[in-house]
Amino acid sequence: MSKIELLAPSGNIETFLAAVDASADAVYIGMKNFSARNKARNFSFSQLNDLRHYTKEKNVKIFVAFNTLLQETDIKKAFNCLEQLSLIEPDALIVQDLAVVNIVKKYFPNLKLHASTQLAIHNSLGAKKAKHLGFKRVVLARELSFEQIKKIKQETDIELEIFCHGALCFCVSGLCLLSSFIGGYSGNRGYCTQPCRRLWTINNKHGYFLSPKDLQLADYIQQIKDTGINCLKIEGRMKSKDYVYKTVKAYRLLIDASKDNFNNALTQAKAILNFDYARTKTTFNFNFPDKNIIEPEKSKNIGLFLGTVENKTTETFDLKTKYTVNAGDKLRIVAAKQDTNFIIQVQNINFKNGVYTVFCNEQFINNGFDVFKIADTSTIPSANSEIKKYDLPKSVNKSLHKPFFKNNLTLPKLFIRINNLKWLNLTEKLNSKIIICLQHDNFDQINMLKNKDKYYFELPSYIDEQNLNDFKNILLKLVKNKCQNFFINNLSHFEFFKNLNVNLYGGQFLYTLNTYAAELLEKNNIKAFTISWEDNLSNIKNLSHNLSNNLIVYLFGFPKLAVSKMTTDIKNKTVIKTNKDNFQILKDNNFITIIPKYPVNLFEYKQTLLKLKINSFAIDLSYIEPDGNFINLLINCLNGKIKSNSPSTFNFEKVLQ
Repeated sequence: MSKIELLAPSGNIETFLAAVDASADAVYIGMKNFSARNKARNFSFSQLNDLRHYTKEKNVKIFVAFNTLLQETDIKKAFNCLEQLSLIEPDALIVQDLAVVNIVKKYFPNLKLHASTQLAIHNSLGAKKAKHLGFKRVVLARELSFEQIKKIKQETDIELEIFCHGALCFCVSGLCLLSSFIGGYSGNRGYCTQPCRRLWTINNKHGYFLSPKDLQLADYIQQIKDTGINCLKIEGRMKSKDYVYKTVKAYRLLIDASKDNFNNALTQAKAILNFDYARTKTTFNFNFPDKNIIEPEKSKNIGLFLGTVENKTTETFDLKTKYTVNAGDKLRIVAAKQDTNFIIQVQNINFKNGVYTVFCNEQFINNGFDVFKIADTSTIPSANSEIKKYDLPKSVNKSLHKPFFKNNLTLPKLFIRINNLKWLNLTEKLNSKIIICLQHDNFDQINMLKNKDKYYFELPSYIDEQNLNDFKNILLKLVKNKCQNFFINNLSHFEFFKNLNVNLYGGQFLYTLNTYAAELLEKNNIKAFTISWEDNLSNIKNLSHNLSNNLIVYLFGFPKLAVSKMTTDIKNKTVIKTNKDNFQILKDNNFITIIPKYPVNLFEYKQTLLKLKINSFAIDLSYIEPDGNFINLLINCLNGKIKSNSPSTFNFEKVLQ
């Protein structure tokens, strides 16, 4: 068994060198564009080229995160970037958008592909499909338990990578639209505004109700090594060089330790990790779900808590703490009640009678504010050698093909999606096709349905490994009952239908924001594509030039803005809000789902879409109590007989960042 690879994060040259000095086996970085951490400083092609030569000398791998969704207007620039990357030849690209897979396989086969955690691969079927598409490695979803990871490893032969340390998202990566909904800044496109770290209100109580602790699996590295997992990944492309050096050093000790010496190595590693200046630690779902993964009363801000500001003057403040503070250290000053913070680098400091006096003339700081240490002064060794400059390889300016589509099908003019089967009696007489959401708790009801073959069925975006057989069985029963039409929302879903003669349609989470992703999906038997709730009219217009007959647009419904596998004590149907935003938290089937207070309503844009030759629309009745009068009202709105009033059109007329 080969030694597990240690993969470190880097957002700039300083952190890159820190990772190499700490003996990382590989470093992952982002470019200036198409990176899921666009707020990091990231790298130019020239810098990447220099670093590529540097890492070859050091026998270190370099991976490039190219892991955002692309709109149609992004494709040409992305193609040019991929061409340049193919000349520099990093060891792999970490990818979310299937357009990148399509383009790389056709034009740049020298580039290896790793499936980003943004693809939400969370079971063995997803890993198998990723291999079929050409991926060499899968970065598994962070929601998995050890038993699930072990099962996936046993069932597949693709390389597997898991996160072992760092920040966690409240939502399953790749399934979050919350930042996009709040302000048009899409987490899927690298611009997440981190709404899960905000101060929220529930029942007039303020807290960080969606802000989880940080992941730390140091205690279980020997257990993980025994499974044959290929790579351990540390999160943190936005973190400091201090954080990168310490975390890599700690996990290097654990990976290199023999079984007999593991406990000694663990003691040393945890002593280092105690000062990574991040949040409180959790193992998430690794052994069992952490019921205290959210600590609402604690600040979202990271760092080692030192104490509070005392005796603030115009130029100084006092700080009592058991920890050492030196000139050059970085401190985060937090006003928790105002949900604001300020970072300072200590320039001058005195220590007398157990009290630090910090010289700082920032007017923002007041007595009682919390003080966190987020970085030490120069604790990291200097780089062993300078990064040499190399000439950047010249591109040959290949031309990109136009996507080609075989299908020219006629879609139903109206779909109605339901997750409550009580809607059936109220919708049967409508001139529409019914999509029934398959859920683990409605299988018995579905088995009892008559004339099943007239319905479309939709699979959820997340299916636990232990539930795969249950879903396989219900799907086989449906196919035996002559059901032919299925919407899918994850790569794993393709595997359910291998060797079955059915019609597959892309759901909203099988993202198709560009025609090159659609082209690849069509080659994998997808007949039509559902426009993502977060997409906008400008991009839909661009898609319609080649795909108008194959597009389905939802005009009404409550979109799933977040899908979480975290365990919290928040009750079902809880309202969570800020001064500007208002949402509802739903709990069912061991999931937390966040939906907006008001439905998205795009009825007024139907005529605009018809002019684009988009003729298939949908209404989503999920999370709405069955009501005959209400569905009649919606049908009248659809047909233009009455106008509907709803404050939300999501990103439809915005620029999607």
